[in-house]
Amino acid sequence: MDKAAPPQPYRPGRAVLQGLLDLRPSLGLEVAAFPVEDAVARGLAVAQVYAFASVDYPGAAHSVVLDSDGTTAVGAFDFDPSIDRTTAFTFAGGVYQILTVPGSAFSVATGINGAGLIVGLYEDLGGVLRGFANNRGIFSDVDFPGANVTQVIGVNDAGEMVGDYFDAAGVEHGFLSSGGIFTTIDFPGANATAPAGINAAGDIVGTWSDATGVHGFLLQAGVFTPIDFPLATSTSAFGISDTGEIGGTYTDAADIASHGFVFAGGAFSTVDVAGASSTQLTRIKNGGLVVGLYIDALNELHGFTGQ
Repeated sequence: MDKAAPPQPYRPGRAVLQGLLDLRPSLGLEVAAFPVEDAVARGLAVAQVYAFASVDYPGAAHSVVLDSDGTTAVGAFDFDPSIDRTTAFTFAGGVYQILTVPGSAFSVATGINGAGLIVGLYEDLGGVLRGFANNRGIFSDVDFPGANVTQVIGVNDAGEMVGDYFDAAGVEHGFLSSGGIFTTIDFPGANATAPAGINAAGDIVGTWSDATGVHGFLLQAGVFTPIDFPLATSTSAFGISDTGEIGGTYTDAADIASHGFVFAGGAFSTVDVAGASSTQLTRIKNGGLVVGLYIDALNELHGFTGQ
């Protein structure tokens, strides 16, 4: 995240939305590598139990799920890592569909709201990374004014969008788009800021970095609050429900594996898919639905939903 270069959306062996998700099959992580100093072992957080279901685009080498409205999940997949063409998809009623973004070299669907508005990012044929919104089949570009790169990452039911952009100097900033009006979001003192989720009340969560590392944040009523999972080497907040539950990802104390987390009522809970070497939580929705991605024991990348 703390880099003066445009972010890269999910590609095999690369970060998924740079600065927010960094689950790479090439890492070769081991399931049993958690240190005894981990926050769960120290009693600073509890393990949350969910019933998970994998979401894998048919025939794809890798699949990721980044959001769901409870009936439709959205994300991205690729068939052949060597071709490097990631494609957005939707999954509803047991049916997978490609979300074809016009004029895209690759695309990622990152968010969906209760009205079915889908947001995300794509690389156009000129190599420019841009945000998009798909309102029931009608696409529109979402570009922060004057930015070299724009990523739309989250959307609420009012259609307010959050994400990040890179300015001409290569500095990463967050933004809020409400009614077509853009507002920059920068965590105080941060080297880089990337909002990722917004709820019905307009509360925003995301990630920021400084000299000490990567941290999560909550922006509520104009006030920033840092979010750091106990003993973690890095924390990314990604989603927030309308009741204020926050979901995201942390890297354990040994900097070995990623885990999902939920922060609610002042307490942290760890979320791990059973048997996975790494888990990343991308959203927590009303009613406790969670979505995300994980690496299995064979080092393969999958999307998931859980309840």
